[in-house]
Amino acid sequence: MEKKGLIGKQELRSRYLYERDGISLKDRKEKSAEIWRLLKEEPAYQNAGIVLVYMDYRSEVMTTGLVEELFANGKKRIFAPKVEGMVIRFYEVMEMDDFSEGYQGIREPSKSPDRLFTRELSKREKTLVLVPGAVFDRERGRMGYGKGFYDRYLAAFPEITSAALAFSCQIAKKVPIEPHDMKPDIIVTEKEIIR
Repeated sequence: MEKKGLIGKQELRSRYLYERDGISLKDRKEKSAEIWRLLKEEPAYQNAGIVLVYMDYRSEVMTTGLVEELFANGKKRIFAPKVEGMVIRFYEVMEMDDFSEGYQGIREPSKSPDRLFTRELSKREKTLVLVPGAVFDRERGRMGYGKGFYDRYLAAFPEITSAALAFSCQIAKKVPIEPHDMKPDIIVTEKEIIR
């Protein structure tokens, strides 16, 4: 029985990633820009002094332009994830040159203990984390890529507000959820915000 559910999850993930991969680069840029526009209208974004970003990979909602904009604006502190074993940790970044190729070719910051995002920081300053994913549903169910990095991170930092970024083609009827799966606070697509 367990085996069947697992195959179902992998099939669902593959189907929605195939859909996402089918979005042309031009459309992906336009839809990503609309997602950022909606995100920036959110109080959780406006009130955050710290934004934990992800660096887009393959056909994910693009974040590079948003990160560049955040650097140029200079009003929020920006932290990006680095995979360390089976966990992700976020380190402060100041410019695009702070990134180099890391886990699976994804751009990551260098590991600098003095730049680590900590619980003390999360308690001192309103923080928003941007979350990638493969498939979502209207109950805010989320399926990532199967490693559980963001589930563990969100569980460890429950005080942080989370916003998943997704294209509308990634919204399924129902995502199979397990007890350890964490739901983002909101999901932002190019068409709407799912609360």
